Amino acid sequence: MTGDPARYLDLISTGGGRQSLAESAATSAGNAAPGARTELVERLEAELAYIETKTGVAPDPVLRDALLARADTALDKLLGDGTAAALTAEDVSGLEAVVVTDGTRPVLFVEDDFVDLLAPSIGDYAAPLSRLAEEVRGVCRSVGRVDDPAAAPLGYQGTAWVVAEGLVATNFHVLQGIAPRGVRRDGQFTGRLNPGVAVHFGHEVGRPWPDRRFPIRRVVSVGREGAPEHVHPVLGGLNFDGLDLAILELEPVPGRAFPPPVPVARGDDPVTRGGLATAGRGVYAVGYPGNEHSTTRELFTRIFAGVKSYKRLAPGRITAAAGELPDDPRGWILTHDVSTLGGNSGSAVVDLDADGRSVLGLHFAGQPERRNWAHAMERITAELTAVLPAAAR
Repeated sequence: MTGDPARYLDLISTGGGRQSLAESAATSAGNAAPGARTELVERLEAELAYIETKTGVAPDPVLRDALLARADTALDKLLGDGTAAALTAEDVSGLEAVVVTDGTRPVLFVEDDFVDLLAPSIGDYAAPLSRLAEEVRGVCRSVGRVDDPAAAPLGYQGTAWVVAEGLVATNFHVLQGIAPRGVRRDGQFTGRLNPGVAVHFGHEVGRPWPDRRFPIRRVVSVGREGAPEHVHPVLGGLNFDGLDLAILELEPVPGRAFPPPVPVARGDDPVTRGGLATAGRGVYAVGYPGNEHSTTRELFTRIFAGVKSYKRLAPGRITAAAGELPDDPRGWILTHDVSTLGGNSGSAVVDLDADGRSVLGLHFAGQPERRNWAHAMERITAELTAVLPAAAR
């Protein structure tokens, strides 16, 4: 696999003013550009040290050194050859790690329902997250991990978030993981859940909250299946004609209150008129990164074996609004550039430019180093209403 040098020149930032690497290379003379390369590698080292401090998990020294070497080599190519740089798969692995750790597209630990504003990779996102701290806390509190004891080795299948009292939204394909013999037909689901499945809202780095775990009682409803003729022509596992959604009911636990519902952007809102989720809008996703199929190449995810199951927050932007994508017959799909992993399936994609708490998208898939897809909530208002019980609408 090779990478697009123009993309990385535009993505990667240098310096406190978040100057792009392309700008740095174009406007700097003498030893300034090598200095930018050194700064970016040092940031990557700082992030690795920070993760070790937070988790207590020591990095694999061989993989750590390999990643740093890849990043240094790839940055050297970009600075030397610019858009003509020939990037190998190993180069892309290093550059994706730089993108995550230089403040361009970080993945931040959630701790006590918020993020560390002093995290070395947070970049310019510290300001909007600080401004909307209470709103972000509310969202983080209501996002949970879909635990499944049968899901070895991680013990969970994806992410869910509270859409109404005692109800959570996740992806249908996450439901398939916890009920592998289930069948979907006409918006209804027939099947048996694996024993012991639950949604855990408190599995965070530092101090987990065991009293935030609720068993899953039943499947309330599921989104429609896509027509066979709309299976994606390149990515066969995707069908943009369908709705990758499942609504699950949680079992009440004596003495525990359900986390509060997260507000969902509506297409029929008379104020916003369904126009929030536009291209370029700042968003963040909250979920549980979980495997090596990632927009950060697998070497970075393998360095710390123990960081894959914690709640994380990843900011970024909407890259294409619903209705702008090919192979999307219903105009339901938006794309975003936040860093995601397999366990992020079902994550809430939340507004970061305005109120900091409205869910704009339901993340359901990602293509490594390319893009991520989410159902645009404003475009599926009628469908979401149809699958919620009347009391929760």
